[in-house]
Amino acid sequence: MQKLKLKDYLQTMSHPNKIFNIEVIMDDMVFVGKDIKAKDKESALKIMSIMSGGEITTDSEIIHLEERMIH
Repeated sequence: MQKLKLKDYLQTMSHPNKIFNIEVIMDDMVFVGKDIKAKDKESALKIMSIMSGGEITTDSEIIHLEERMIH
């Protein structure tokens, strides 16, 4: 997963319609993302990648994924 620029992040956040709770394991660390507003799972993972400073990649294993719709 590539590092995203602020412009790409803002485009991703322009029309989110779901909320994600995600737990990702990378090496010996677990990253937890709660109440991430995104269009889809891939967008939520991109946001987590930004917030983790690029630690989360496509090699990271998702150990928990919860998706809720915004009404």
